[in-house]
Amino acid sequence: MVADTDRLAGERAPRRGFSLRIPSIIGSGLWALSAKLVSQVAQLATFIIAAHVLTPAQFGFFAFSSAIAVFLVMLSEGGWAEFVMKSAEGEARLDQIASMSLVSGLLFMTVGLAAADVLYEVFAMRWEASLLALFSCWILPSALTTVYDGVLVHRGRLRQQAMIRIAAEAVGLVVAVFGLRAGWNVFALVAGRLVMQLVILSGSVAAIGFLGLARPSGPVLRDVLKFSRQIIFNRLIVFLRSYSGTLAVGGFLGLAEAGYYRAAERIVAAFSELIGEPARMLGWIVFRRAREEQEQAPEGGDPIARAGGTLFPALIAVAAPAYLGLAIVSDTFVEIALGEAWKPAALLVGILAAKQFLLAPSYMSEPLLSIRGKLRALAPVSLLNAMVSVGLILLLSSFGVVAVALGQCLAAAIALATSIWLQQRHGGVDWLRIARSSALLLVAIAAMMAAVFYLGRVAGSLELRPIFAFAIQVAAGAIVYLAAVLMLWKFAGLAWLSWPRRHIDDPA
Repeated sequence: MVADTDRLAGERAPRRGFSLRIPSIIGSGLWALSAKLVSQVAQLATFIIAAHVLTPAQFGFFAFSSAIAVFLVMLSEGGWAEFVMKSAEGEARLDQIASMSLVSGLLFMTVGLAAADVLYEVFAMRWEASLLALFSCWILPSALTTVYDGVLVHRGRLRQQAMIRIAAEAVGLVVAVFGLRAGWNVFALVAGRLVMQLVILSGSVAAIGFLGLARPSGPVLRDVLKFSRQIIFNRLIVFLRSYSGTLAVGGFLGLAEAGYYRAAERIVAAFSELIGEPARMLGWIVFRRAREEQEQAPEGGDPIARAGGTLFPALIAVAAPAYLGLAIVSDTFVEIALGEAWKPAALLVGILAAKQFLLAPSYMSEPLLSIRGKLRALAPVSLLNAMVSVGLILLLSSFGVVAVALGQCLAAAIALATSIWLQQRHGGVDWLRIARSSALLLVAIAAMMAAVFYLGRVAGSLELRPIFAFAIQVAAGAIVYLAAVLMLWKFAGLAWLSWPRRHIDDPA
């Protein structure tokens, strides 16, 4: 039974060598991408409506409170999904892993509620305590959901997972918008997130069935906690990098500046999650299948490295127009989406978008190194990058919010160099080959940027309304980029678009 669940239904008989081409990857991840697209549209819609209701200072306070909740959620999730996804061993121990997730969720939910009680009783911060208490209720369902997510991905049931998340995002959006209209203030955002998480958990249980609970045995407890410790440590470093800017800016420059910075981060994060989460999910699936291919035909070379030679150029091809395009049109986007009060965030969006593009290759590090059995190597490199990032934030915070954002670009450049080194040394990926495969994309990117800049100047001279100028720039940039990529593929050759096909079927 374990073998059946570990192998996606409809898989063809293994052949020597692992190779795939981009259409099969896109088809495999289409549902995951659709769910993430709906998620980001829903979250952006909620954020945009909230920006017209809340002041920058109120939003800055919400960012501070949510940072505490996200930290506790990250600890409670514990890497349970990744342990299930990485091998058949996770499927064989689902009831024990579910029990661990339940205990973890209850523990950290209690910590959050206790912190809220201290705010209420000791510091008489009633409003803040109520917000943290509501946030804490999100922790338990989130911890349980992560196990079900791991099962759905491991079994290749991406369509069902996507449908559940799409429904949950829709319900969460309705609740959040209703709350904002009804005057719930920042509580509406927390309520929407909590309801969304409950819908995901309920849908996952309906799709898979109740996993059951069992007391973890000693060996299982040791294996899971050893793996979980590595995942949590890496996630903790990412958390520090993600939220230290908001916390430092708020501490040095005030809640309003923190609101601008967090708003810019949130806009860029929407694109990052839209690209990064499907990329990580596909990385887990593709690299795990490549490892199986290698185990069955060890004389066939290194299929994991060959899979990386396809996945990384594809990731760059998707990330480049998204992040760089956002950087170009950030002024117009912020003006349309958030209004005049948020214009100081526009420059920050452009800078942070460029930073996130530099970080895009790191999306694949966790699945690649986990499949290689070298996940431990990720921790010291991630710690170094986090120290550089946080150090630059602390160093530059007193010089203004723009200086902080520029410092994060420098930190991202250092992180890119260390990620490439890590993926080559411990992941076996040939980045020289990836660079050669991706070099022609520079032509497509340059053509896209030139078109967007030119049309922006034309729109300005014609005094078009911002929404029309934005639509023209986005449409023209997308058309020019896709046309350039197709022409380069047809006439100049993009090697990673011409690899022989091997389907990664999704039976759902």
